[in-house]
Amino acid sequence: MQNRLRSWPLWLAIAALAVWVVKAFGGLDISQQVNDFMNVALPVVVGFGIINNPTDAKKI
Repeated sequence: MQNRLRSWPLWLAIAALAVWVVKAFGGLDISQQVNDFMNVALPVVVGFGIINNPTDAKKI
């Protein structure tokens, strides 16, 4: 559990998820281009954090 809490991909995924939720439900007024980019990038980062295994000997 300690390795997982020290994992930077985990914290990056949590931050991306928080930004995604705020963007979706907070009603932020951002440009369409930034919105489109965030709609693609944030789920990818969250997915990467989910599938990353910090206890594996082979790192990214």
